[in-house]
Amino acid sequence: MVKRSLRRRIAALCSVSAAVLATTVAASAPASADTRTMVLSFSCDTGLPYGLYINTGSGWYSPPGSSYADGTTKVYTISIPTSTISFSYQPTYCDNQPQGGGYPMWEGYNYGISGGTSTVHAIGRVADYNYSPGYGVTYLFYYCSLSSVTYG
Repeated sequence: MVKRSLRRRIAALCSVSAAVLATTVAASAPASADTRTMVLSFSCDTGLPYGLYINTGSGWYSPPGSSYADGTTKVYTISIPTSTISFSYQPTYCDNQPQGGGYPMWEGYNYGISGGTSTVHAIGRVADYNYSPGYGVTYLFYYCSLSSVTYG
């Protein structure tokens, strides 16, 4: 009697676990259906940018994608969520950037983009400079702007 009751409990537990697993797996949509491509080209005032962080409304992160250099311009092909309607960016660092300012502080705007699945093409520029309010303190700023956003 005890063995039969234990077997039923184990069978019930396995059934519940399988149902939860199946629901979790079935609820996950394919990533490609939730993302779109963005081609972002930009340069720093002092040289070639390296690395990329973006903010699409949920905080800064390094997006999946690839990049190549074209002179002093870096061209990033990245994936962003199709639901993205606000976008900002910054490089990890720039060639020949001013020294002594510590970790760069972001300056710029959140740019509105249309949600959807079409490819976003954006052209930008990063003004990297030191600012000293006095008292021996210096800050490194990245002023990140976009001059063009197109779709297609």
